[in-house]
Amino acid sequence: MIVSFKLLGYCFAIGAVYLIIMNFIWNRLEKYIPVMRGFPKDLVEQKNPAWFVSNFIIEFIFFVLLPAIIYGWFYTVLPFSGLRGGLSVGLYLFLFGIVPVATIIMFRIKIPALYFLYLLVGLFFKVMGAMIIIGYLYSL
Repeated sequence: MIVSFKLLGYCFAIGAVYLIIMNFIWNRLEKYIPVMRGFPKDLVEQKNPAWFVSNFIIEFIFFVLLPAIIYGWFYTVLPFSGLRGGLSVGLYLFLFGIVPVATIIMFRIKIPALYFLYLLVGLFFKVMGAMIIIGYLYSL
C-alpha cells in the first residue's frame, strides 16, 4: 500500500486550520454560555497561550494526524469513500472512542451536565469536521 505524503500534508494543513478555527469559535462561545458554572475556581485552569498550544497539539494528534495516517492506509478497502467515508469513520470514532470515556468520567466525577454536553458537542464537531476533510481530500 502506497501512502501519499503530499496528500497527508494537505490533510495535516487543512485539518490544523480547521481545528484552530473551531477552537477560536468554541472558546468565544464559552464566554456566552455559562458552562463553568458549578465548578470550584481551583479546578478551572486559566486559558493562557500555553493552554491553547497544548490543547491544539493534543487535538491535532488525535483528530487529524493519527486519523489521516490510518485513513490513508485503509481508505482503499473501505466500502465507501469521500465524504461518506469520512463521516462514517468520524461517527465511529466519536461513538466508540469519545462518548464512552466521557460518560464514564461524568458518572465517576461530579461534572455539571451543561459542561459535559458542551464538551461532547465541541468534540463531535471537531472530529466530524476533521474526518470529513480527510475523507474529501482522499476522494480527490
